[in-house]
Amino acid sequence: MTQVIAHSLDDNHSHSQIVRRVPRYAQVLELGCGDGSMSRLLRERCEAHIIGVDHNPDIVWQAQRYCDYVFTEDLDDPHSLDALEGEKFDVITLVDVLEHLQHPEALLQRLKPLLLDEGQILISIPNIAHSSVRLELLNGRFDYESAGILDATHLKFFTAESVQALLAEAGFTVNDIDYTWHDLPDEVITRYLKAAGLEPTPVALAKFHEPEAVAYQFIISSSPVMPETARLADKNAQAQHLKPIDASWQTWGRMHSELALAHAELERVYSTRSWQMLRRGATAWRSIQSRFTLE
Repeated sequence: MTQVIAHSLDDNHSHSQIVRRVPRYAQVLELGCGDGSMSRLLRERCEAHIIGVDHNPDIVWQAQRYCDYVFTEDLDDPHSLDALEGEKFDVITLVDVLEHLQHPEALLQRLKPLLLDEGQILISIPNIAHSSVRLELLNGRFDYESAGILDATHLKFFTAESVQALLAEAGFTVNDIDYTWHDLPDEVITRYLKAAGLEPTPVALAKFHEPEAVAYQFIISSSPVMPETARLADKNAQAQHLKPIDASWQTWGRMHSELALAHAELERVYSTRSWQMLRRGATAWRSIQSRFTLE
């Protein structure tokens, strides 16, 4: 089956990253469907058939516009997906779900019978090792927030290695791991390092621009492995490592190009006779104002 690209969102967005990995006409179980924001993309871009599940009854009804069926469940309840017994899906999505659960491994194990032989689970999950959190910890801070990586409703925190270990323990193999990114400017990193009494050397700054530090959310494709082929003892050795993402350099390069063009345009304006006359006029006016102020 051909796959599609979500054009409605920036590529640096978890919904876009997930939807582009969903085959056209797929049978999708969307766990954590919320108000149907991603359900809409799945319907429009993939022509998917979707069953949506969410724990919040106040918003899940909104997803009915895009899902074939929706219902409310507490995914920590071991019987939460009993109603789907016998159903099979091409894709099960868990977008910002696992970090909210007390027992994410138990849920993952319950998903295996719901997947077709070539099925996959698609996960987005925040990176607790993001540079913003590292810098806060260097200064002795770990403050919960209303949203983001340190969302106060998060019960679990994951790095690239630990989320892959979780999947391995639950009997899954990682097919691919990618990420959305948020790269902090050097001046911000420098400010935090100096506040912690550390020198912002080039080597130190570079550590905060590595893939494991700029990754904001991990995007993971994973499939069940047969018990006889699982090698849980080797899970750490088999862990996939993040690669530098082309999009980040393309984005920064585009920003630098735009800034260079803007700077060149300003230089052109500053060199014109009209601008020079305007500056002389402004200087003369400030001189007159200051004279009256002093008097």
